[in-house]
Amino acid sequence: MAKQQLEFKNSKFEIETYWLDPLGDYENEPKKPLAIICPGGAYKFIAGREAQPIALKFASEGIHAIVFDYPLISDERPVYPLVLQELATLLNWVKDQADMHNIDLDKVLLVGFSAGSHIVANFNTLMTNEKTRAKIFDEEIMVQPTANIIGYPVIDLTLGWPEEDWAMKISPDIFYWQAQEHLTQDSKPTFIWQTVTDQTVPVMNSFVYSQKMELLKIPYELHLFASGGHGSSLATYVTQEPGNEDNVNFANANWWELCINWLKVRNILPKN
Repeated sequence: MAKQQLEFKNSKFEIETYWLDPLGDYENEPKKPLAIICPGGAYKFIAGREAQPIALKFASEGIHAIVFDYPLISDERPVYPLVLQELATLLNWVKDQADMHNIDLDKVLLVGFSAGSHIVANFNTLMTNEKTRAKIFDEEIMVQPTANIIGYPVIDLTLGWPEEDWAMKISPDIFYWQAQEHLTQDSKPTFIWQTVTDQTVPVMNSFVYSQKMELLKIPYELHLFASGGHGSSLATYVTQEPGNEDNVNFANANWWELCINWLKVRNILPKN
């Protein structure tokens, strides 16, 4: 893992890179997919359980990973639209790294958890459409994600999380509140998972996003698990808070294998 500082105009932000080294056994090294991870944390902090453990899990599948240390709520400015501008800057930076790290630019994934999913969902709606992108980011985005993976996602800030005053700090412009409302035919396929007993982010968030994708005929896969709380990450002992039994759930942990299968169906990973 290495840290790298990037900049959008006068705003500096940090990423953590998990590059896979060349094997050195072949004359032509194969190109590898890349996952850009947006952990959760209620826009208050970057959740560690959804950062390095997820990056290493992708690495074990032959996928480069980057953890995006996105802007949080502060007294100086709201999160939006800066978070989308920084993510676009990151994607353009990725293009410059492609040859050095054998990145397959046709297989770039955005991965989000909880509040991080709100970033991914908004990027998938606003930044894949040229009309809305041009209003937010005045450069061309050289690398567009191929697909998205979102876990226990925040999609709509009016569906029970957060409180309205907190939503106003995330963005006083309600244009950024309801990601599902801006989905278009340009939006990318998405894998979604959540538990129906999530007491923090209502499961309706997953419903409204997948329903809109269904109406637009955008490919998606939705998995809802019968039990478990919010923020379980891998749902195994690897990401368990000591003493918190709710972080471990053998059924929910299957989301990872289901997700890998979906990536194979999408031809992002080989089927054999």
